[in-house]
Amino acid sequence: MTNTAHKQYGVLTADIVHSTKLDAEDYASVMQTLQKLLTSQAARYQCKFEIFRGDSFQILYTNIIDAMNSVLSIRLYLQSGIECPAIKLTQSIAIGRVEQASSNLSSSLGEAFILSGRALDKAARGDLVINFGNDLCSTDLSISTLFLHHLLTGLTEKQAEVLYYYIEFNFPEQQVIADHMNVTRQNVATHLKRSGAELVRAYLVSFRETCLGTPK
Repeated sequence: MTNTAHKQYGVLTADIVHSTKLDAEDYASVMQTLQKLLTSQAARYQCKFEIFRGDSFQILYTNIIDAMNSVLSIRLYLQSGIECPAIKLTQSIAIGRVEQASSNLSSSLGEAFILSGRALDKAARGDLVINFGNDLCSTDLSISTLFLHHLLTGLTEKQAEVLYYYIEFNFPEQQVIADHMNVTRQNVATHLKRSGAELVRAYLVSFRETCLGTPK
């Protein structure tokens, strides 16, 4: 067990929306995809994850700068139905201190875990919410996250897929996404415009800048 009282971390707590309505085959496909996706995210962003209660999971981000990129990538990948039936998530991310971080996240302690869990309990199905601990406060980012949630909720599966690759490939030229998806560049451009991709990118920049000002 590690004492991390003087560091800032990100904690994401999430639930699968309407998981009980999935039949056994679809549920198995979703969970297999989720395990694969979270393993990939853990390798890329140096984070730890734990799946619990069958339809919930938690991630501890040791580097908060790119945490929201990961949060959105997870949401969009599952929303797009690329590899399994399309599903939506309720997501609560909190930035704050962690007094004790163990290999078992469910037994870890700290304001980031508390804020993330409590906000998820209060959230409506499909929400995306953000909270900050005592060392950081950003009303602008909290409000922007509400607008971001509204934008993402209205995406089609194809728009979610294109936006996923836009974030996951670190905002590449449109042709890169077109080649990967085997579609035309114009098709990608249309989906990016309709999904508000530039606004999402601006939000992620704002998130990074806010976190860069967080005490370490």
